[in-house]
Amino acid sequence: MRRIDASRSSTAAEVLRRANRTAIGTAVLASLLALPAAAQSRGERIDALEQRVGVVERQLENQGLLEMARQLDALDAELRRLRGELERLQHDLDAARGQQRDQYLDLDTRLRAAEAALAAAQAAVPAGGPEAEYQDAFNLLKDGRYDEAAAGLQDFLSRHREHELAPNAQYWLGEVYYVKRDYPAALAAFEGVLTGFSGARKAPDALLKAGYCHYELKRYDLARTALARVVQDYPGSPAATEAAERLERMRAEGR
Repeated sequence: MRRIDASRSSTAAEVLRRANRTAIGTAVLASLLALPAAAQSRGERIDALEQRVGVVERQLENQGLLEMARQLDALDAELRRLRGELERLQHDLDAARGQQRDQYLDLDTRLRAAEAALAAAQAAVPAGGPEAEYQDAFNLLKDGRYDEAAAGLQDFLSRHREHELAPNAQYWLGEVYYVKRDYPAALAAFEGVLTGFSGARKAPDALLKAGYCHYELKRYDLARTALARVVQDYPGSPAATEAAERLERMRAEGR
């Protein structure tokens, strides 16, 4: 009887062991079967993350290209601005050179005319005296020795203010300053012809050059007024012709 009970106990224990092994095997098998699904889910998440990283990288790249494009546009605009400024400066330089050339040509023309007018009388000029002093100063002007010419003309005017050549000396003093581009001094000298020597033969030319001085000093209203006076007060004169031409040029310049 005891043997039968022992046998039954052994059989029961074996059944329990088999059941346990079966449960463990089933659990292990279930775990193994679950691994591919988990791995597949993790792979999908990695793919999704890689896609998001790719999108972000492309966005950053696009932003970099856009920023570069904006910088290129800004540089292009700055280049166009600098080119425009260079062209304007070149135009101003060309205009200044042309204007200076016109000044020298104008002075040369006036000097030649004065030389022709004085040539006949030069032989009759006595040695020494006011006429010789004036001629010496005028010769310095012709030679381009402007500082010495200015000093000579001023000396002549200080000592021979009532001489018939004084208005001419006053005018040529203005021309000396004008060629030296000392426009305030030139303007004072030209106006000195108009205020100090009523009815002087050089009055039309002095008024014309006063208008030129106002122009160089950028006093365009005063320049137009002076030039218009030349045209009105001295019609038909060479000075009136030059004044009309300069007024037309100023209108073309918008001044």
